[in-house]
Amino acid sequence: MNEKHQINHSQRVGKIANLVIFLGILGVILSILALTVSHGLAQRGYGFGYIVLGLFMMGLGYGIRYRCAYSLYTAVVLFTVLSGSFLFRSLVCHTAYLSLRLGLCAWVSFRLVQSLPSMRALILTNTFPERNNRFMRYFLRRNVNDNPR
Repeated sequence: MNEKHQINHSQRVGKIANLVIFLGILGVILSILALTVSHGLAQRGYGFGYIVLGLFMMGLGYGIRYRCAYSLYTAVVLFTVLSGSFLFRSLVCHTAYLSLRLGLCAWVSFRLVQSLPSMRALILTNTFPERNNRFMRYFLRRNVNDNPR
């Protein structure tokens, strides 16, 4: 097994927290676009209700980031319910868009369930998830290299 690709518990939970936060931000942005500009997004279910859901997702992501196990359990339930909803809607409507949303929610649910033991390990060892992400490290490293002293 290649040890380069193994990640520790804090990295796994940190990546899951970043993923949930990102999906919440994406939901809020798409909902604002649906309310202001795009009627196509409004017909696909985005709107005021999804703004609230996106903000809730962001709150859960930050709860996961600050080692709250209940936030992780709630996120598992939320994305599992969303997967079930999209499964039902895709069976009724048969659209590729709903199938894509079903696949995304199912994948996130799977990743959240995979991170449950890692969260338990973090709580037992009294450590926090990693808050850094590779994109911020790239930009910070690039800015440091641009200004040599």
